[in-house]
Order: sequence, then structure tokens, then C-alpha cells
Amino acid sequence: MKKISLFFGVMLASIMLVSAGASAIDIKLGSKSVKAGTAISVEGTIAAGEDLFVVITSDKLFKPADALGPKEKTRLTNGKKGKNAFGDTAIPPAYYVVTNAPEKLATAISAPKGQTKGVFAFPPFKYNVMVNKIKPWSEISAVTAMLGPITTEDQWKFLTFTHENKFGINTVAKEKALGGGNARMILTDQGKQNEAWNADVSMTLDQDSGAFKVSMIPYKNLAPDTVMAVYVNGEKVDTFTIEKSSFFFKTGNVYMNPLIVFLGAFVIGILFVIMGAAGGLFTAAFQITVIGTKGPIGINAGNTIKPTNLFLTMCSPITGLMTFVREKRFATPVAIPFAIGIVTGAFFIGPPLSANYLNLAAFKFYLGIICLVIGIKLFTESLPGSIKKKKAMQAIVKKFNVAMKESKESGKAVEMGAIEFEKFNFIKFDMKFWGETFVAKPLLMLIGGLIMGIIASSFGVGGGFMFMPFMTTMVGYPMYLAVPIALAGTFSTSIGAITKYVMLGYQPDWIMAALIAAGAMCGGIVGPKIQKKLPEIFLKRMLAGALILTCLKYTGLIWFMR
Repeated sequence: MKKISLFFGVMLASIMLVSAGASAIDIKLGSKSVKAGTAISVEGTIAAGEDLFVVITSDKLFKPADALGPKEKTRLTNGKKGKNAFGDTAIPPAYYVVTNAPEKLATAISAPKGQTKGVFAFPPFKYNVMVNKIKPWSEISAVTAMLGPITTEDQWKFLTFTHENKFGINTVAKEKALGGGNARMILTDQGKQNEAWNADVSMTLDQDSGAFKVSMIPYKNLAPDTVMAVYVNGEKVDTFTIEKSSFFFKTGNVYMNPLIVFLGAFVIGILFVIMGAAGGLFTAAFQITVIGTKGPIGINAGNTIKPTNLFLTMCSPITGLMTFVREKRFATPVAIPFAIGIVTGAFFIGPPLSANYLNLAAFKFYLGIICLVIGIKLFTESLPGSIKKKKAMQAIVKKFNVAMKESKESGKAVEMGAIEFEKFNFIKFDMKFWGETFVAKPLLMLIGGLIMGIIASSFGVGGGFMFMPFMTTMVGYPMYLAVPIALAGTFSTSIGAITKYVMLGYQPDWIMAALIAAGAMCGGIVGPKIQKKLPEIFLKRMLAGALILTCLKYTGLIWFMR
């Protein structure tokens, strides 16, 4: 009798297991592979009367030890000032919950964003936006079994950090924070909750029958061959694979047509010629806004943008610098201490500080402030007084070029290009160069180079926008002496900073960098021809406007640009 009872018990349990699995078998995906940036659909049936929780997530987990960036690895593992330490906790980098009951996991609130701390923590730099505030683990105990691979409070805290903290968003989640707020995580039908984070999300659920259908678009820049898992009410039902949508820049972690990268850099090259500087700033803005460089998972986006940017500023001055050296227009006693200071700052100080403190959020904000300063400077240069002064300087340079041409034709170029001084002095000494006597100030050039090398390498730019005003205004050198030294300074910044970033573990996206450098150099050839055909006042004010708009976007001063 006992054996018969046991037999029927086993049979009953087997029937129940099959029945329990029926819903999973019933649930199906719209496709087993999805092109990056397109929707995935899930439909099926759950138990009648239940709420629906569809989790769409990376199948492979990420933990702080997987971070390629040493600064990021340390910060994610140990936290910052004792907060947000995640040790060996593992989470999926891409994680979405689509549910008919989003209020059980998150609350839509107005929260302060932008500059919430520091010297700029006041309106309009600080502002409120609508965000989907994720609830703490203690408040979601009723639905924790529905969260797929997330089974612990530590995982939930780590996920919350990656979707609500700017550093976490730019380092792990990678998905753009909407409206200056949080990245998407808890989603529902846009018709039910018409907020930015629910864009392109549709969901239907018949609670009487349990039939449902869900459609949403995962992060558009998920890498090709990424395996995504789908869980329905806590049960893993299937996986699908991401197909590439266009050319994928692996290190930049972004899909983009290479021709767009080249053409954008071509325009930047033209602007660089017109402005005479700030090509690195435009390239940084181009990477952030147009290309959308994100960097590998575990490296903050800013630490991929900077070294990629520096590849352009390393390549662009080479031709001009070689010409100046060949024509003996390079004043080495002035240039060498300047280059030493720059390389010291750009190698030993700037990149480590930048990698640690200038993540993408801070990088964008202060880049915007620099763009504002240069934009104002460009506008003032378009005023009649400035143009008159510039014409006088150009006349001096033209006179110098004529004298140089005559000396080359007469065979005196070598003699005129010789550097003469009685005694070297580290503070200052008189130096004769191309028939003029200047006061050389090696110590001032060394200190100035050190400071500007730190700043330029921190922002991943060449620093030309600082070098020229420093030498012509503070040191008092004429343009024909300052220009070759500024080019050497830009090259020194780039070499020192790229080397250090790579040694720290922050590789440029070499393919993207090569396209940017090639496009910019081609633009540099075309630029002078365009410059001659357009009025200088128009050009200066147009570029000033572009830089000021960049500032407004990156500092969040205008609500519709956040």
C-alpha cells in the first residue's frame, strides 16, 4: 500500500512540475537575435491575477574586479569616502524590469541634478528633473523573487548605483541618463506612465487570463554577440543575441559609420585653421555629442575620450613643426624648458588626476566652462579694436616672412636662424634670434608649461588655446617666435599624456583616433582656402556661438538641452 501511495505521489509531483513549466514553454521571444537599437518582444501567459515582471538583462555578469581601469576598479571595489563599496558583488551591466506595477520597485519623483555639490552647486547649474527613484531592498521584499539574476541586497545596491550615480552610469550601465536624470531600469507601458524612461516601451497584460505581451528597446550600443537573458516572474525562459547595426568601435563602445567620424573631424580641421587653436576642444565635444563615445564596461567614458582625443593633437602639429625646425625658426633655449615642463605635467600629474577625479560628468561640465571662455575670447577678437591689433601683428609676421625669404635666397638663412646669447641664465637672459633681441625666461616657461601640461592632459586636449596667450601676453614673445613653440608644446602634451593614459590602462580607440586625425589633417589643408573666402568677423562670431551653445549643453543651463 505504501509503495502504491509513493508511486502516485511521484506521478503527481511529476505532473505538477510539467504544469509549472508549461508557462515557461508557452512564453516566447519575438526573435532569437536582435539588431542593436531595435526592439525585443516577449509574449506568453502567467498565472491569472498576478503582476508581470519581465527582466531583460545581460547574461554575463560584471564585478568590480573585471574593470579594466585601475581607478574605476579601486573606486567600485572600495568605494569613495567609505560609500558605494561593492567588493566582489556581480551584476549584469544591462538590466531592465518591465512591469505593470512599477510603483513596487521605483517612485517617480522630482530630484536635484546637475551640479549638486561643489562651487557651482546653485541654480541654474543645479536643477530638478523627473527621475524614477529606485526603492531600497527593504521596501521591495514582496517582489524580490521576480528579479531574475538579482537575488541579494548587495546586488540591488550595486544596480541602483549604476543607474542613479553619474559615475556608475558612465562606467558600468553606459546608457545615457535621460533629461539629466537616471538611466533606465524600472519600466512600464508609456501609456501607463508617460515619462522619458518609458519611451518605446509597450506592455499589455490581461490579468484575468494572464496573457501578456511586452516590447522594449535595450541599450542601442550593446556590443555585437552580447547574449541577453529574459526572465518572466523570476524564471529564466530564454536568451537572445545582439547583432551589430553598423560599424562597431570596440574601445569606444559605440556604433557609428566611419565616414561620419572622418567628415566630422574634417570640419573640425577647418575650424582649427580658422581659430588657430581649440581643435582638441571641438574634437572632445564631437566625441561626446555626435559619436557618443562610451568606453569599455568598467572604464569611465571620460577616460576613453581623452586619450582618443590626444591622438589628433599629437598628429596635427607634426608637419608644421618639422617645417619650422627645417627653416631654423625654432628657438630651442626657449622651447626646451617649456617642453620639459609640459611633458612633466602631462605625464606624471595630469592623467592620474584626471582618471581619478575628472569622470565624464565633471569632464563635460568643465569642458563647457572652457568652451564659454574661448567663445567669449573669440567674440572679443571679432570686435574692431581686436581686428586692428591682429592686423598689426600680422603685418609684423608678414615682414618677418619676407625677411626670412630674402635671407634664404641670399644664403643667409643659416646665419640669421642661429641663436646667440652670451651666458645662459635659468631666470632670464638676452637672446638674439633672426635679427631681433628677446628676453628669454626659461624658468617662467618651465613653470607655465608644467601648469598648462597638467590642465591640457587632464582634459585630453593639446593646450594650444592656453600656450599662445601665455607666450604672447605673459612672456611677451612675438607670434613668429611663439607659434613654433606652441606647436612643440601641443606635441609634447599629447606624447606625454597618451603614454601615461596607456600605461594606466586607458587605451584610445585607435581606429576612431586614426579617422579623426586623418579627417582633421585633410580639413587643415582645405581650411585656409575657405578662410580667405569668408569674412573674419562672421567666422569668429559663428564659432563663438557654437562654443557658447556647447557650454549651455554641457553645463545644463538650458532645460531643453539637458
